[in-house]
Amino acid sequence: MSQTLPSKDALQRLLDGLQNLVREHLALARVEAKEDLRTMGRDLAYGAAGVPLLAVGYFMLMLALGYLLAQWLAPWAAFGIVAVVNLGAGAALTIVCRKKLMESRALKLNSTANELQTNKAWLSSLSETTKPQPDGKVAAHLT
Repeated sequence: MSQTLPSKDALQRLLDGLQNLVREHLALARVEAKEDLRTMGRDLAYGAAGVPLLAVGYFMLMLALGYLLAQWLAPWAAFGIVAVVNLGAGAALTIVCRKKLMESRALKLNSTANELQTNKAWLSSLSETTKPQPDGKVAAHLT
């Protein structure tokens, strides 16, 4: 009976330790996700700051290009050419950006991944040091 109590205590301590480990990993992942989302939002805000001015400038440039082409072509054809070129360039840019976005879509929780790898190595070393004895009992070499 004295043999089972220490093994129960050891098992309970191990389970408590694993629960703590999981809780800490979840907390770390949560903190990293918040930091990544905050950084992503700030970068998006910086990138979007000049978009209205760029849009107005681009629109005026395309109007000027359409009027320039209208000197040699019918106005409907000149503005049609400008529109088709813009639609093609926009579609190509959308496809390229979508591919890049899909590649970088997942959040990179580097610290969490490193901690999980460390714990995986620790658990595998723990299982190697725990060997079954000939009478069926497990001798744990925990320090």
